[in-house]
Amino acid sequence: MSKNNKSGRIKILPDSVALRIAAGEVIDRPFSVVRELLDNSIDAGSTNIDLYVDNGGIDSIRVVDDGRGMNREDLEICYLPYSTSKIDTMEDLDQLQTLGFRGEALSSIASCSKLEITSKIEKEHPNKIIVHSSKLLSFSETGGSDGTIIDVSDLFYSIPARKKFLKRSSAEATACKKTFLEKALPFPNISFRFFTDNKLKIFLPVSTLKNRISAAYPGVFDNKLLHEISSQHKDFNIKIIAGDPALHRSDRRYMQVFLNNRRINEFALVQAAEYGYSEFLPGGNFPVIFLFLEVDPSLIDFNIHPAKKEVRFRNLQEIHRSVVDTIKSFLSTFEYNYSKSISNNEPSRDFSGFTEILRERDIEYRHTPFKKYNSPEREKSFNTQNKTSFPVDKFQTLNVTPPDNNQVKSNKNILYMGQLFNLFLLTAIDDIFYFIDQHAAHEKILFNEFKSKNRKTQELLIPYLFDLNNEKEEILKNDLQEYKSLGFNFEFLGNNKWQLLEVPEYSIGKEDIIVNFVKSQAGRVSDLETELYADMACKSAIKDGDIIDNTTAIELIEKTLNLQNARCPHGRPVWFQVSREELFHFVGRL
Repeated sequence: MSKNNKSGRIKILPDSVALRIAAGEVIDRPFSVVRELLDNSIDAGSTNIDLYVDNGGIDSIRVVDDGRGMNREDLEICYLPYSTSKIDTMEDLDQLQTLGFRGEALSSIASCSKLEITSKIEKEHPNKIIVHSSKLLSFSETGGSDGTIIDVSDLFYSIPARKKFLKRSSAEATACKKTFLEKALPFPNISFRFFTDNKLKIFLPVSTLKNRISAAYPGVFDNKLLHEISSQHKDFNIKIIAGDPALHRSDRRYMQVFLNNRRINEFALVQAAEYGYSEFLPGGNFPVIFLFLEVDPSLIDFNIHPAKKEVRFRNLQEIHRSVVDTIKSFLSTFEYNYSKSISNNEPSRDFSGFTEILRERDIEYRHTPFKKYNSPEREKSFNTQNKTSFPVDKFQTLNVTPPDNNQVKSNKNILYMGQLFNLFLLTAIDDIFYFIDQHAAHEKILFNEFKSKNRKTQELLIPYLFDLNNEKEEILKNDLQEYKSLGFNFEFLGNNKWQLLEVPEYSIGKEDIIVNFVKSQAGRVSDLETELYADMACKSAIKDGDIIDNTTAIELIEKTLNLQNARCPHGRPVWFQVSREELFHFVGRL
């Protein structure tokens, strides 16, 4: 128990204590200072902004801009609590157009550091103030150009308990850089420079949004694989810089969401992006996507988090669906099918990495969350020793099961030559050689068949009971008719309690999957049907390790080559192809 205030009586804290507590809500590390100062510079209409960070921002942080600046009267009060030029009334909070608005930034910074501000507006003399721990030490005229220079030094010198929790300078510098990039990305019309210990580390000149992202992450992805897409709606607009499906990654680092030019943490919108790409990316892989939303300010509330990282939406479900639809519409141009594969006129690929492609494909299967892909037979036939290289003199080690008649030709000129590793169907058509993944191919064929059948519903013998919070309950109420059209009948019992009464026949026994989907609101209502069909198809399809006869193999190959989008329901391409020209190049016969 604290030894302070032994009487336990309530009292008003001194301003010096209260200000430091408030500062802790807004300013907890150097990057917090960077965030607030860059917000102010952007709001000031700057066209050039420079950020200087020394010792990770622990020693000093300087922001130099050419924005509107402050006159003498503004400068005298700018560091005081709740001083702001951005709102006047409560109603203004519903129509926010600026990044900063609470009047906490400079006040919080001033209370826990040594602060110097030099500012000048057009046709007036520049002025300078020095403030230490919220106390004004000096105010004077000085020299300088239009705009504002803010120097923050010796951060947390007056709050030793806070300072000792700072990380190493390298870690703090990295956090400052991350914040700098998040502020610079939505404003390609502004030039940004980032210096650490007086060395220029990042220069982002005025450019397009796509080029700004490429410049912000140099060497990470090819600019040619990024695409700008957009859609307009009544209360919001969507702009997306989306990567090709081939640009997928193993983490969500480059899945970023910006709302009215602020980077936010809204997992529902990250999920929307994942659902948009779900039919084009393998499980455990994530797209490169930068989502920029412009939403009517009256429909959102940033005033729920000191750092404005979290936001409350009034139309989140509508935005979620629109994001998914926008992405899927864009990705429809990447449909992977036989007609496209044979009309591909791109120049021959460098096939020196052929073995690496095969190896990566195997690793991809091993790391997927769908454990059914890993069978003991496959582990024996394709161990890690065999994967390290693929020289010609090792071909006799391949586990190839030839067809009954050595080679079998269908009436569609398909030359079937057997199974490789009891998984890939080896197929030649004219001058193209295919490795067809029998499980993934059959899975997609079954998935399409399930989707095309009529939906027969069945009443559950025992209703499935579950609870929802108020927010999810409101969403379900709005979606009840759509769920019913797909065969899912829910009933509201009151007090956040619900029951599932009726489901499509194909989903009997999967009530837990259905309810978990409703609780998570992970996607559109139709995505529940897709998830259930994908689960059914995966369990029913020919498995990795199954040996199949000629007739079955050829039938499967023919159906596979007729697929509109030859990717399994989890996003994996169902075949890998090699042209005659590429094979000749691989063995040096060109």
